[in-house]
Amino acid sequence: MDAEIDLKGILGLIRRQLWLILSTIAAILVLTIIVTYSLTPKYTATSLVLVDTSTKNLLDSDNVLSNPNADNSRVESEVGILKSDRILLNVVSENNLVSDSEFGIGASLKDRILSWLRIPLPPAPSGEEALSRVLTAFKSAITVSRSGLTYLITVGVVSKDPEKAAKLANSMSDTYIREQINAKVAVTLTKRDTIQKQAEAANAAIVENERNFDTYITSNIDRLEKQTNSHGLTTLRAELEKVNRDRATGLGRIESLQKSLQTQDFSTLVTQLGSDALNALQRQREGLATRIAAAGDNSTEAISLREELAKVDKSLAGAASQEVNTLQQSVSNYQQQANEVRQKIRSTVLQSNLPPEVLTEIYSLQQSSEIARNQYQTLLSRLQELDAQASLQLPDSRVVSAALTPTLPSFPNSKLILGLSLIVSIGIGIGLAILREYFIGGFVSENQIEAVLKVPLSAIAPRQVSDDLHKLASPSSSLSDLMVTAPLSLFSESVRRLRLTLDQQERKNPAPKRQDADEGKIIMVSSALPAEGKSTMALSLARAYALTGKRALLIDCDLRKPSVNKHLNLEPNHDFIDYLRQDRNSATLTSLIMRDPLSNLTVLLGGRRSDVATDELVMSEKMGRILASARKHFDYVILDTPPIEPVVDGLYLSRHADMIVFVIKWASTSQSSAKRAVAALKENKNPDAGIVTLLNQQDRTKMSGNYSYSGYYTE
Repeated sequence: MDAEIDLKGILGLIRRQLWLILSTIAAILVLTIIVTYSLTPKYTATSLVLVDTSTKNLLDSDNVLSNPNADNSRVESEVGILKSDRILLNVVSENNLVSDSEFGIGASLKDRILSWLRIPLPPAPSGEEALSRVLTAFKSAITVSRSGLTYLITVGVVSKDPEKAAKLANSMSDTYIREQINAKVAVTLTKRDTIQKQAEAANAAIVENERNFDTYITSNIDRLEKQTNSHGLTTLRAELEKVNRDRATGLGRIESLQKSLQTQDFSTLVTQLGSDALNALQRQREGLATRIAAAGDNSTEAISLREELAKVDKSLAGAASQEVNTLQQSVSNYQQQANEVRQKIRSTVLQSNLPPEVLTEIYSLQQSSEIARNQYQTLLSRLQELDAQASLQLPDSRVVSAALTPTLPSFPNSKLILGLSLIVSIGIGIGLAILREYFIGGFVSENQIEAVLKVPLSAIAPRQVSDDLHKLASPSSSLSDLMVTAPLSLFSESVRRLRLTLDQQERKNPAPKRQDADEGKIIMVSSALPAEGKSTMALSLARAYALTGKRALLIDCDLRKPSVNKHLNLEPNHDFIDYLRQDRNSATLTSLIMRDPLSNLTVLLGGRRSDVATDELVMSEKMGRILASARKHFDYVILDTPPIEPVVDGLYLSRHADMIVFVIKWASTSQSSAKRAVAALKENKNPDAGIVTLLNQQDRTKMSGNYSYSGYYTE
């Protein structure tokens, strides 16, 4: 049941504030459409990269390793590398983004404004600063993320140009893979360079050990011959010396021939080489030289002879080079012969019957040489393997899906934005409706009044519909006439409920006893603002008491804008105002009162508007005497007072009241005005007087549904 009531309350709120909700939704949607379609569309191109975490080696295809425990960290590391400044700077450089209209350095809105105002622009950024700005702009346009816990990395680039977006996304993927290969090659080459140095050191150690061994043999060959009684060492020694002399002679001759060849000294070349072919070419050259000297410098014969001479010189140089190469081969043979003789000497020495100390020295030298040779072979093998690996590196990642040119913009997403805007606008509209209904706007429920004003609600008077209005004597008749013409109407019942509430308040909080126990009660009817139905309700309440046989008096205390006479269709007069203004002590209350045409209600009319400050009149002693006299002659005295906000008269009159009825116009009276008015009444009223509220002119058509008992009054 509570949920049903709450639902009805919500529906009623929406019905009452429908215009505010709809206008809010329309305003936000129109603004959203204008902003959305004024934005520059942007396109997102995406490429997909797969990271292979296994170790790849083409030289050893069986050695493919993978560590599942490290795969997750590996993929996350690749994501960080892919969006690192190194990759992005390469993409910026390759695509010349520094001069690009979208990412490059251009005139900003601030620069254009300064230029239009003829204010000097700040200096252009330097190279490093410009590159940093371009890099920052490019970073804001890219997204690099891992797809869940997979080995896939998504590379996205946003741009105003769809083709540029696809190009940059593919460029990022390609650059990343290329840099990955370059990094692996660089690591391999670094290893190779390290091993190269070690190999050179090992080779130098081999040469040094061989030289030490040869030096030892050469230096101790006489002693070794004596100790071994071997004459073969002497012969091998002589043979080694002869081979070394021949090699040295050959090297000297080759050096001399190379110098002559470089200077084209063919005469010396022919003399040193003594080849028949070279002698024949030399004779031919000399003959051509003699003929050229005899011919004219610029004659055709001289030109032909010079061309022929050049051919001969070329043939001489080629033949001489061939002879020099033959000599170099001979010198290489001498080196090989020397090594063979040296090996024979070693074998002879090692096979001889030498003393242990000599054998130990020779064996130590030989072992050092062998160790250096083995180490060099190992390093040389590893060096060759690294050289091969450097040219056979494979990337650990590959592009599994290249970026395609997008056809639809990714920003703005009009459908999503409009959908969210609709939802947000509905929420804002309902929020504003609640704010206006419960905090800013008027009162619409009993709970709302009691929560805001901290004053009990006595009754809710409905706005009259055509079924009730036709019961009035004329269209100009007051609604308060329904108390007589339509006593069973909802309006009449609401007035009787107000009367009942006042009676209950009187029983709960009885007024202090006065000297005359039969004195009547003064009920003040007021409101915060004008035109809230205060006078209608005051007359209706007074008639409600009169119809029960009570002696009731209605006093129109709104001297600035009296209106009770209009409700009663009586002519206004100045008797009441004149009485308050003049010193007429002999005047009595009975000379100022009139009779209600529809009931036995007694009325004291305010008459015409006052042209003086009325607060002086209502707070005068005469007003006090009138109210004191009214208490003695009537059971209930109803005071129709001015509104509290614009006029202070009601605050002075509240000091005389035993009960105060505060009229609130349904969904109209501002909550802030009502709170201020009630607070002022509480400060100025008689401390024993109570305050109740009346919610007036409720529009049942704007509620969530008619009350279930409303048909009871219309049958």
